[in-house]
Amino acid sequence: MRQNLKAYKKVNIESTILSSEPHQIILMMFDGALQSLAIGKGAIERKDFELKSQTISKFMNIVSALRNSLDFDAEPVVSKRFDDLYIYCIDVINEVSLSMDASRIDEIIELLKPLRNAWFEMPEASKQEGHDLLREKNKLAEGA
Repeated sequence: MRQNLKAYKKVNIESTILSSEPHQIILMMFDGALQSLAIGKGAIERKDFELKSQTISKFMNIVSALRNSLDFDAEPVVSKRFDDLYIYCIDVINEVSLSMDASRIDEIIELLKPLRNAWFEMPEASKQEGHDLLREKNKLAEGA
């Protein structure tokens, strides 16, 4: 039964991603990162090392994907600041994974939560402006 639930959840996530816009995907990534941190913190506190390892790895993968999505060409200063933040988060969580000091996870949650909320609360006009810029960039890339 648990395997069926996992398979359903994976298909549901993949379907949502395929039908989502970039804005929604970034929001889902932040949600996944924050969820991984919360579960990882509980796993550390319970000394569930396997779950800790899984959730920390998931967090690292998500933050690495967020780093890879930065557009240094369009927004070099903003991208550099986000990149520095993501590197810091990875460094702290690596330390947490080794030290098993779950209290440091709260620091990272407090850094990422406002970013997640900003993506969630972004006005539709700003989303549309981002989509228009992305389409324009893709057209230029196709013409090159």
